[in-house]
Amino acid sequence: MKESIFRKNEKKSFAFVEDKTLENDVKEIDDFVSSGRGQTKKVLNPRGRPKLNNDELKQEQIVIYLTKEQKDEITKKAKQSSLSVSKYVLVKIFGIS
Repeated sequence: MKESIFRKNEKKSFAFVEDKTLENDVKEIDDFVSSGRGQTKKVLNPRGRPKLNNDELKQEQIVIYLTKEQKDEITKKAKQSSLSVSKYVLVKIFGIS
């Protein structure tokens, strides 16, 4: 029987158990983890995202004034749709995604 090393509260605590049969597996896991140390993350596109075409750039903005209630309603509906407020408004006005 395996003996618990730590018992604080029998009902809510967990026990650390020493199991000698896993020593080989632990060494293999340690070797595996150690083999990955020092490796750099592979970057799929080292130069970043490709530049957008001029017709795809969004450079214009519109400022509108709303009451707090109106803004809260738009924000709530955007969140329910899992969209940003900007994307939500574009979808509602232009039907684009």
